[in-house]
Amino acid sequence: MALCRPEHGEVFNIHPTGEQYTEFFSRAVVRTPELEVIRLVLPRGEVLRQHHYVGECTVQCVEGEVLLDVDGRQARLRENEMTFLAAHQAHGLQAIDHAVVLVTIVMHKSTTPGS
Repeated sequence: MALCRPEHGEVFNIHPTGEQYTEFFSRAVVRTPELEVIRLVLPRGEVLRQHHYVGECTVQCVEGEVLLDVDGRQARLRENEMTFLAAHQAHGLQAIDHAVVLVTIVMHKSTTPGS
């Protein structure tokens, strides 16, 4: 079953199980001007190269296990573990096992005059 964008206050499931890995995919599940929540579904061995977000973020392993590389330091995130990253902090992920990761990003509004 595909995940639709929920309305405010609506309960929804972000967790695929078993065969549902083929039906679920990575996508932004919540997007507002102040917040973005991304569900990553990562097959074993998949690598997300180094990148960063403008805002602070949390990275939560919902299922499986990933190797998190933050500024050249590596740490394993296992099911039900999470971390947070500073704005602009470079990081990458590698799925050690099939994994579901929830990334929550604080979006920063531009402070440039006229924008």
